[in-house]
Amino acid sequence: MREIPENNTLLSMTGITKIFPGVIALKDVDFETKYGEVHALVGENGAGKSTLIKILSGLYRPDSGDILLEGRKVFFANTHQSQQNNIAVIYQEFNLVPELSVAENIFIGREPKTFGKIFINWKKMNANAKEMLDRLDIELDCKRFVSDLSVAERQMVEIAKALSLDAKLIIMDEPTATLTEKEVVKLFEIIAELKKQGVSIIYISHRLEEAFKLSERITVLRDGKKIGTKLTTQTSQDEIVSMMVGKVVKDYFGGSKSVSAEREVLLEIKNYSIADHVYNVGFKLHKGEILGFAGVLGSGIHSLLRSIYGATPKTKGEIFFEGSPVEINSTKDAIKLGIGFVTEDRKGEGILYDMSVLQNLTIIVIKSLTFLKGLFVKAKKEKEVFNSMSNSLDIKFANLNQRIIFLSGGNQQKVIIGRTLLSNCKVLILLEPTRGIDVGAKAEIHRIMRELANKGISIILSSSELPELVNLTDRCIALYKGKINAEFTRETMDEEKLVAAQIGQVKK
Repeated sequence: MREIPENNTLLSMTGITKIFPGVIALKDVDFETKYGEVHALVGENGAGKSTLIKILSGLYRPDSGDILLEGRKVFFANTHQSQQNNIAVIYQEFNLVPELSVAENIFIGREPKTFGKIFINWKKMNANAKEMLDRLDIELDCKRFVSDLSVAERQMVEIAKALSLDAKLIIMDEPTATLTEKEVVKLFEIIAELKKQGVSIIYISHRLEEAFKLSERITVLRDGKKIGTKLTTQTSQDEIVSMMVGKVVKDYFGGSKSVSAEREVLLEIKNYSIADHVYNVGFKLHKGEILGFAGVLGSGIHSLLRSIYGATPKTKGEIFFEGSPVEINSTKDAIKLGIGFVTEDRKGEGILYDMSVLQNLTIIVIKSLTFLKGLFVKAKKEKEVFNSMSNSLDIKFANLNQRIIFLSGGNQQKVIIGRTLLSNCKVLILLEPTRGIDVGAKAEIHRIMRELANKGISIILSSSELPELVNLTDRCIALYKGKINAEFTRETMDEEKLVAAQIGQVKK
């Protein structure tokens, strides 16, 4: 446990400004972190969070402003200098070498040497690595290759590496983005232990419920400026959201509308199984209903929903669509029926990187917009189709030819949803539609979902964000090890019940 000075301030940043060509990333920002504090840093995409982190890590140099660390004025010309000052950053994209062992990654570039500092002292390095892992109560073989580790285990290696640097300040950037509920619980336990040891944490997350659960204070950035810092116990999520977006966001979850069981059943699944993933699952989806699915990694949800879309073969089961039995053996079969699908992997499977916003949205109907045997596109008609959908979804972009990669995550997601809707789908399957996007964009996606449901489109929503499931869905099904463990209506579900159902329990 470190000796903490009387003023209790570890880090103080004042007047930080960073200007890129044509863009003011940060303007006169003040920020402070105390010893043993979790200080949440929140803001929409483009608010300046990443720039602030990169200044602290030594990747960027501020154009003006001062940084005080334990009362000393510091300046980081590179990442090495930042680390020498006991600052560690854990990014979403881990900075690990898959071909090296856990111990090698923890002490990379700082390996203990022997025989005149010529050879690596493997025994000492493995022992030191085990000591770091023991401090975090992590059982992990130091000799295992990082390539063989799960995402959560790799994150633990990053935290152990930070401890090996004797980090006084650890910056965590979206640390739970790819973790299961069980892994998130473990991470929170580690953060609590780090706090006890006097380590300060700057916690960045789009999930406000995590910021409220973990932090003592929350600082909000918007458009490169500090909007304010609030004691977590003296603010609310509504207030923080308003500070982030610059306005009061009404109906964050798109309003509510319960669906009667008497409404027309649009899709029915009976005795559905997928080898080693899903076992005898059955459910009904009503017209205009938002049906949620909750489950931890390995629950079988994504395999089930991909199979209903024809992307994964079933081993047995029946599908009824609008009352008639149907066979879905390919995605083409699903699209013809009116089933649309939005992947959880927006960057890997959703957007077409090298294509424009226009092309990304209209590609699904481009054949119908051509003439002379597909040699030419009816440009005017394509723009009309695009404008109609982009206006409906309120997609923000610079121009039609802007590459989609330069849009925010929320607007990229809107383009993918719009593209799917152009197939005239009656059922829309959404896997993690708000993962990795900011609060304002989440509210927009929620609004879109509720409006689509009110128009009669049925939605199946898979989400790891419990508030989303509780507040947005009309019913929610919890899967555990490939089987339905519980089903809740809007009136009977809450976060505690969903958590219990996802891990095989049922709370009354």
